[in-house]
Order: sequence, then C-alpha cells, then structure tokens
Amino acid sequence: MIDINGKIAAILGNNAVVINKGKIDGVSIGMIFAVKLNLPEIVDPDDNSNVLSSLYYTKGKIKIESVYDRMAFGAIQPKRVATAYPVFPLPQWEQTEFPAIAGKPLITEEDWKIKVGDEVVSLPVEKEAKK
Repeated sequence: MIDINGKIAAILGNNAVVINKGKIDGVSIGMIFAVKLNLPEIVDPDDNSNVLSSLYYTKGKIKIESVYDRMAFGAIQPKRVATAYPVFPLPQWEQTEFPAIAGKPLITEEDWKIKVGDEVVSLPVEKEAKK
C-alpha cells in the first residue's frame, strides 16, 4: 500500500472532518489517517546550516466513513488515555520543582488542535486477528 498524503479541507463539527483526498486517490471507507503536527526544523545553535531534525507527532487519527471522488469524510478517533489506579498502601508523593526556562516552546497547546490545512497521511491497515 502506498501512503496517501493530503490535508484537512473542512471541520464539520466536534469530531468530523473532510480531507482533500477521495476515491481517485485510493481512499476507501474504514481507512485511518494520522493528523500530523510538524515541528519546526531544529537547528544546531553553533551552526545554523546544520539542521538536526525535522520531526512530526501525530495529533490524532481520522477514520474514513464516506468517500467521494475528490474528498472523504471522517470521524476523529478518541484518544486512549491511560488511567493510573492507586496502589495500596499509597506511595509518598514528592513535590518536584523545575528550573525556569526562557524562550518560546516548539509546540504550544494551540498546535495540538486539529484545524483546516493540517497534513494527513494514511496509516497501514491493521490485519484482523485470527480467531
């Protein structure tokens, strides 16, 4: 399977989006797309011509629910959140302090929000487990 790269073309609601790829691009119902959060290039402070990294994180995933020739509609999938249950006896909680940091962070809370123009890339189809 080849990767299908596109962008979010519209936000339809809290968890529904349209991407700018469709049947003619190979999109089909049930496909999963990752929404990319591209980090700015990280440059070596000692040599501005030396790019150390160009990374991206996955903001979220979209499951395609309907497909047209040039676009597809999908639902943003809920994130799995790990829940920590206390173990008895309860551990002693330590208070931790970090030194102050100056400068703008590479990623802000706003960057994690899914929006029009965000890049999407298809993910490999997971094979169903044999029963």
